[in-house]
Amino acid sequence: MKYSLILTAALCLMVLTGCGRSGQPLKTGTYRFDDSTSRADLTFVLELPETDKGTAGIIRRGLVDIMDSQLAYIASYEGKRLFPEYDGNFSDTDALIEYYRSNALEALDFSANADFEERKSYILEDPDMNDAEKARMLDYVPRYEYDFSLTKEYETDRYAVFSSMDYVYLGGAHGGVNGQGSVTFDKRNGRRFKDFIKPDALEPMQDLLVKGLTEYFADNAGSVTEDNVREFLFLDSDNIPLPAWSPAPTEEGLCFTYKQYEIAAYASGMPSFVIPYDEVKPFLTDEARNLLNLK
Repeated sequence: MKYSLILTAALCLMVLTGCGRSGQPLKTGTYRFDDSTSRADLTFVLELPETDKGTAGIIRRGLVDIMDSQLAYIASYEGKRLFPEYDGNFSDTDALIEYYRSNALEALDFSANADFEERKSYILEDPDMNDAEKARMLDYVPRYEYDFSLTKEYETDRYAVFSSMDYVYLGGAHGGVNGQGSVTFDKRNGRRFKDFIKPDALEPMQDLLVKGLTEYFADNAGSVTEDNVREFLFLDSDNIPLPAWSPAPTEEGLCFTYKQYEIAAYASGMPSFVIPYDEVKPFLTDEARNLLNLK
């Protein structure tokens, strides 16, 4: 289930990935590693602009901020920061990544060991199990896992889209996808762009959302039509909400992705679909149409 969830959420971007229509693409470097402790596993994939100057440097800093917001709260149920923000030389990529690698692994390992010790005490104190059964139960205590991923998925002369998508397993019934979804940077100023859809567009976009979700569920759940697609959704109102994650520009249109449990059951994955630009254009902000070069 782990990889099918991530694949579903990333499908729109991965299928339509490009290197840019014109202009200079961002020069980036990708950094990967796998680390483990006695109770935890950390996988890390990060793609960063190579320079910290100009608009590329602003994008680089924005990506580091995303990395910080994900890894500094790793395995924190209370939303408490587990280690300080990096305050070293931001142009020293090796030092920057080593800081987050080592601190994230230490924080994940600390939480995993605390969880293990708590479970261990319950197991050892259980009067209904013999020593052999207790030993087997201790062997089955799950490890913690965090797969961090922040990589460039699509780029044009005007913008670059990065995918922030992490897989997290903290010893429960199943893991889940975390992260910030698709993150779009305006290459003209380096700033993160979020305001794609007009504030009053939700109700007039209902037909498009129904159509997109019908296509998703029909591909994944069989006989689904626009008339019965709401039966697959968990909604508090008549209107289908827009996803919490920002939509992702692709070559063919805007890709909308809902997080796990946002509108449907865990088994439904992460509903995702593309609305072509000619259909979504009336609902875009002026700033979004300018960014996407839509007349």
